[in-house]
Amino acid sequence: MKKRMQAILCATMLGAVLILAGCSQAAPGDGAKADGDAGASTRMVTDAYGREVTLPQEVQSAATVGSAARFVVYAGGQDKLVAVTEMETEPGMNRPYTMAFADLFRSLPSTSNGNHLMETNVNVEELMSIDPDVIISSRSSEECDQLQEQSGIPVIGISYQNQLFSDDVYASLRCTGEALGTAEHADGVIAKLREWHDDLSSRAAEARAADPESIPTAYIGAVNYKGAKSWGGTYAHYAPAEATGVDNVADATGQSGAVDVSLEQIAQWDPDMMFLNAGNLDLLRAEYDENQAFFQGLRAFQTDSLYTQPFYNFNGTNVDTGVCDAYLIAAMAYPDSYADVDLDAKYAEVYEVMLDGFDFYGLMREANMGFGRFPALA
Repeated sequence: MKKRMQAILCATMLGAVLILAGCSQAAPGDGAKADGDAGASTRMVTDAYGREVTLPQEVQSAATVGSAARFVVYAGGQDKLVAVTEMETEPGMNRPYTMAFADLFRSLPSTSNGNHLMETNVNVEELMSIDPDVIISSRSSEECDQLQEQSGIPVIGISYQNQLFSDDVYASLRCTGEALGTAEHADGVIAKLREWHDDLSSRAAEARAADPESIPTAYIGAVNYKGAKSWGGTYAHYAPAEATGVDNVADATGQSGAVDVSLEQIAQWDPDMMFLNAGNLDLLRAEYDENQAFFQGLRAFQTDSLYTQPFYNFNGTNVDTGVCDAYLIAAMAYPDSYADVDLDAKYAEVYEVMLDGFDFYGLMREANMGFGRFPALA
């Protein structure tokens, strides 16, 4: 009898332990299950800043701050957008992603002013009333933390300014895709970016190996920064040039980003090639008319090596346009190495991959925009 009572007591205690263990688990739907559990209602995503953000297992809706909608499109998640910025509700050719899905962007409410790097004003109350499952933000890590605390909505941070083939770009694409459930699409875009980078790098290396003494010099001109610029508006450490191994003469300034230089400095550099923003043709032409003898004395003018390309930064970096700019610079610098490349087909491919199949290059050609010879100045 004593042994039987001990057995019953042990069984009772074991049952109590199992009941208590069961009570310690979250009930279905209360959002407390650990990431990776078969029935978990939440999961963890690490953003481009290394922040660990808890998201619903299935994200159905997303709002964006800064210029993050660009990467939502790149990652193939535009169908989940429920709010963007004021700037994006008015699509423009200087932001290809807004043109690719113009009707969508026009239809969405705006909850911030859209500034990518300058001060951003977010209407937190309106954002909370829309109640997206996640916010994708291109603002700083600290601002992402602040917005998440204010709104109670998880915020995924991305970072990609003035970058093309970088770990930040890849991480931003990857975490956006993971957050929105479009990881396969985002991984495909990353794979193509790596492919284009490898192509540009290998062709440049072969060209330099064939003629180590002949590395072309280039000047990037009429680059807008806080307004339209003429010949003296240039850019140091210009990402499309850096991807090709071409010597950007503005790097000699020791600066990074937009730089204003004099005509005398341009003459001192006397670059082999010039790549100019045709959007400022009127400014360029007016200054050329006043200094024709000066310009005609430059090597790039004498060899007819003036080319037009759209500037790739506008409220954040248009990675697609930047890749196309890189191919133009590389092909003009190393023509023999690119004899087998149909540049028009390459530009079309880049935009279609980045913009989920949209033919933005076709729009560019219809608008007389593009990559190639610079229009006659005289």
